[in-house]
Amino acid sequence: MGRPRFLRSLVGGRAGADRSAARSEAPPPIDAARAEQRRELADTHGWSYAEVHQAAIQGWPRTALPPGPLGRVRHEITGRHRGRPFRIFDYVHHGAAGAPWQRIEVCAVALPVPVPYVYIREVRGAEGEDDVYAESRDSRFAVELLSESLRADLRRYGLTDLVLDRDVLICTSDGGGPSDSESKLEALTDVVERVPADVWARWGDT
Repeated sequence: MGRPRFLRSLVGGRAGADRSAARSEAPPPIDAARAEQRRELADTHGWSYAEVHQAAIQGWPRTALPPGPLGRVRHEITGRHRGRPFRIFDYVHHGAAGAPWQRIEVCAVALPVPVPYVYIREVRGAEGEDDVYAESRDSRFAVELLSESLRADLRRYGLTDLVLDRDVLICTSDGGGPSDSESKLEALTDVVERVPADVWARWGDT
């Protein structure tokens, strides 16, 4: 079965999907305060909230999530920001059996078109300077995408680790950028919109 596209996964598919989560160890209980915080944020903007939604990461590349057993998706918000679909959620995970559970926040923003997979990361060189690199199965797209202006935008927002997979841009709280949800969403949306339209047009659906 093919991996569902990001936009398609924003609706439907919740019934039964959460039962497919790995059950090796019981995760921590739902954080009531976190749930209330996310509900209020969603209500303020007219977005949708789901306390649990495991299908949100169905088909995602493993490089977009921490290593180890598949974690749990909690406190998900979905909607549109500046007209662009997005989702924000907590990913509760642990690296190995017996290891403590950890939580990171994940923010994913829809791209204008499906594109080749790209992993963008900040790397510190031998001289101590930081640089931004892009890895992709299609190096031509990676080179064109990671222009000097995009590098400047990533540095301006402090974004250090991003994944573009088909029709979605993914960044976790481990990937740098603003610490609060709305500011992170604004930064990622801005990055997507500042890529020239002709770049998306050339590489869309390739």
